[in-house]
Amino acid sequence: MKLNNIRLIGPGLFTLLLLITSCEDFLTQQPRLQQTNDIALSTFRGLTEATIGAYSPLYSTSWYGRDFVITSDLKTGNAKISPVTSGRFTIEYQWANNSSNTVDLWTSAYDLIARANNVINALEGFSETGVDQADLDNLKGECLFLRALGYFDLVRFYSQPYSSGPENPGVPVVLVTEIGKPARKTVGEVYQQIVADLTVAEGILYLDNDHFGADPKAWATQGAVKALLARVYLYMENWQKAADYASEVIGSDDYFLYDTLSYTTWDNGGVWGTDAGAEIIFEVYGAEGNSSHGNFDVISYILSPDGYGDVGASLDLYNLFESEDIRRQLFRSHPDYPEGIWSLKYPGKNGNLREDNIPVLRLSEMYLIRAEALLQGATAGRVEPLEDYNAIRVARGLEEAFTVTLNDIYDERRRELCFEGHQLFDLARTKRSLTRNDYGGSANKDVPFPDFKWAMPIIQAEIDANENMVQNEGY
Repeated sequence: MKLNNIRLIGPGLFTLLLLITSCEDFLTQQPRLQQTNDIALSTFRGLTEATIGAYSPLYSTSWYGRDFVITSDLKTGNAKISPVTSGRFTIEYQWANNSSNTVDLWTSAYDLIARANNVINALEGFSETGVDQADLDNLKGECLFLRALGYFDLVRFYSQPYSSGPENPGVPVVLVTEIGKPARKTVGEVYQQIVADLTVAEGILYLDNDHFGADPKAWATQGAVKALLARVYLYMENWQKAADYASEVIGSDDYFLYDTLSYTTWDNGGVWGTDAGAEIIFEVYGAEGNSSHGNFDVISYILSPDGYGDVGASLDLYNLFESEDIRRQLFRSHPDYPEGIWSLKYPGKNGNLREDNIPVLRLSEMYLIRAEALLQGATAGRVEPLEDYNAIRVARGLEEAFTVTLNDIYDERRRELCFEGHQLFDLARTKRSLTRNDYGGSANKDVPFPDFKWAMPIIQAEIDANENMVQNEGY
């Protein structure tokens, strides 16, 4: 498979973009530079290839391929700069980002959104002899899911949390790929678009999805949409809908909690979700053949002392695990650096440290979402929050607890979801200040909430090119 980009570079947020992932015989139908949106997206095959290509930016080093995930844990005390450091991520570690030195999720996410828009808009009124409408709807559902995920990650990263006020500045919402200079929508308006996209996708996506026999957990499905809606509603503090969607995923019997034997990733070559008890609902499939592959800058390389190893685990996190907790085994030391600890959540695939799948949505999170929502007043039949809390504890080799509080759920989210890109946003949405003990930086050891620094600065290139773009306060 090959990945090919055709762009007209213009000012402001968007480039006019067409991305197609295609087999060689498809590309040879016309010279590459003569491919246009109208031609490439005029057949079901072309639309399918373009949909597959829309997933690619998720694996970029600025998104799930590394920076988005690493930044969340490094800024919030789960991770720290290790004894093996080249200086990478010290800015994020010390909360010292500025518009010229900020994680460029902006470009990768809007790249994906542009690709998704191309397909969504090309599907309007489209028909082809021999192609069922359900197949066309499924492509649309995939792209709506991807667009919603892109906007959700953007608004969490570059804006203050929804709980601080839906009227706060969000990010631009663009539904047609074109050269332009869009202004920011409010946080509330962005969330409305996310919910709208996911609601439509929920009704048209297949239960199972498999393109070319690749990892089935790497494609959008109804289960993935419902899981993302559960998370989105949690952030919106719509406790009942969060509980409802989490319950749908839990009750589907399509996913199962890992037991203590199958939890550790090195037992299955680092390929999350390939065993019979798969927790994975949606993941980013990592392979060196992906055009967004970061070479040696991938997440597994930066987290391993056998790679670059710049980012280690903190004692603040490690000490949260009880001795019997199977998750404690997902940390390692190194004989050359006995004072350091590193996460083993991304051990590489079958000995290849430059490939790893990155979990985005897991069943365990659904239990934790429902437990939190129930503690906040939602209902889920006869289910009690303690049941969901204990479901995780027992699966991780621990004894059942007798009581559960919101702080217990917050700590359990930190243990269960560490190094998956959650802690920064969990602190922000629950309006909790950051306190770090195991910290080796020179500034911002503790960060109060509220503070302007909880929203990352928008990249300077966007500010320079788009006079309608307003930078976040404080930068």
